[in-house]
Amino acid sequence: MTEQSPNRRWPKFRTIFTKISLGIVGFYILVSLILPIILIVHPTSIGHIVFLNFLKPGINFTQPEKFGLDRVFNFYLNVEPTVRVGVWHYRSPLVADQSYTTDQDYFQKYLVSQSSAIPIVIYLHGNAFDRSLFNRRGICEKLRKELKYDVFTFDYRGYGDSTGEPTEEGLITDARYVYDWIHNITNGQRKIYIWGQSLGSAVACQLAARLSDDESKTLAGLVMEAPFINLHQALQTHYLALLFRWQPWYYGLTEKALHKSKLAFQTRGHLSNINCPCVLLHSDDDYTIPYAHSKQLLQAGLSVRDHNKKEKKLFHFTIDMISFHSNGYGHSLIYRSPKLIPALKHIIFDEDL
Repeated sequence: MTEQSPNRRWPKFRTIFTKISLGIVGFYILVSLILPIILIVHPTSIGHIVFLNFLKPGINFTQPEKFGLDRVFNFYLNVEPTVRVGVWHYRSPLVADQSYTTDQDYFQKYLVSQSSAIPIVIYLHGNAFDRSLFNRRGICEKLRKELKYDVFTFDYRGYGDSTGEPTEEGLITDARYVYDWIHNITNGQRKIYIWGQSLGSAVACQLAARLSDDESKTLAGLVMEAPFINLHQALQTHYLALLFRWQPWYYGLTEKALHKSKLAFQTRGHLSNINCPCVLLHSDDDYTIPYAHSKQLLQAGLSVRDHNKKEKKLFHFTIDMISFHSNGYGHSLIYRSPKLIPALKHIIFDEDL
C-alpha cells in the first residue's frame, strides 16, 4: 500500500473550495435579485428586517431567577386591548426584601411606599430578541448595583412574551405607557431616567421629546447608547449594507419602503424638542451603527443647545458624549466598561444616594 502524494490532495481541495466559492457567489447574486423585487412588491416587509422581533427563543420570562437574576420581579401591563407588555423590575439594593402575595401588593411595598430619594431608570432595548438577552441583563444589573437605582426594562409589543405587532408609533406608545405607569404609581416623586440602546435610543429620544411637551411630566435625563441619526442612515451604514449599497436600487428602494412602512426614527430631528440632560455613548469599533452617527448627533445637539439659549427656551437641555476607543465593546458591550458609571455620575446621574 502506497501513501497518497500530498500534491494529489490539492486538486481535490481546490475543487471543494471552488464549489463553495461559486455557491456563495450564486447565493449573493440570487439575494441581490430577489431583495429589490420584494421591496417593490411588498415594501412593508422591511419592517421585519428593522425589528427582527421574530427572533424568539421561546423562553419563560415569569421566573427571572432562571437567568441568574436575583431580586427581579416579572409583571405585565395592558397598554391597549390587544397589547400586553412584559416588564422586569430590578429592585434597588437600598430596598429591603418583603413578602408579597399579589402584583398590587408588590407594587405597594416596593414602589409606592419606598423612599422618593431612589431614582428610576427605564431601559429600552434594541431590536431582535427580548429583555433576557445577556447584554441587556448586564446593563440593568450594573445600573442597579453601581447606582443603587430601581431599574425597569420591558419588551415592546411583538417582542418576547409581549403581544401585538411592532410599529414605530407602537414602540413609542409602549414606552410612554410604561413611563406614565411608573410616574403615576410613584406619585411623581421619583426621578426617572430613560436609557435607550440602538433602536431603543431612537424610541427613547422621541419619548423624551414628547415628555418635554407635557408640563405635568418631567424627565431627569436621557442616555442614548449606540444611537443613529435616523433609520435610513442606519441601514446605509450597517456592515451588512456593504454587500448591497453599491447597487443602484439600494438607496431609493429602502427609502421608499421605509416611508410606506411609516418607519423613520428621526433621532436628530427630535433633539430640538428635548428639555433634559442628554448623554451619548458610543464605541469606535461599533460596525452595526458606526461611531460617526453619535459624532453627528453631538454636533446637532450642540447647535440645538446654542439655539435654545438665544431663544430662551428648553433651558434644561444639555448634551455630552462619552466615547470608548479600541476596547472591543462593539455595539452591545459598553456595559462592561469600568469607567461607564463613574463617568455618568459625573455628568448626569446622582453622585451618591
